[in-house]
Amino acid sequence: MPRRRPTRSFPGRLTLEQWLERPLPARIDLIWRAQCDLLGSFRFCANKRCRRARTCRGADPEACSHGLWCRKAKKPKTLRQEWSRLVRLKSL
Repeated sequence: MPRRRPTRSFPGRLTLEQWLERPLPARIDLIWRAQCDLLGSFRFCANKRCRRARTCRGADPEACSHGLWCRKAKKPKTLRQEWSRLVRLKSL
């Protein structure tokens, strides 16, 4: 029977084992970047590299994500659910 490949469902396309090996500050940084990518904050970023790469490339992804939440547009329910899943990863 062939072995199944481990799922890479954690930010940065990591497996659970790879995720748990990373130190907490590195995991939190990956979570913030995943949240920025999920919500598309690169569209409104002042950093030109972020807009060009269509992903968070800045030094402070937390500030980028916070700026997006300050916007007035309503977020869809599925995005809020995925956001809360990423927040729960901080406790692992």
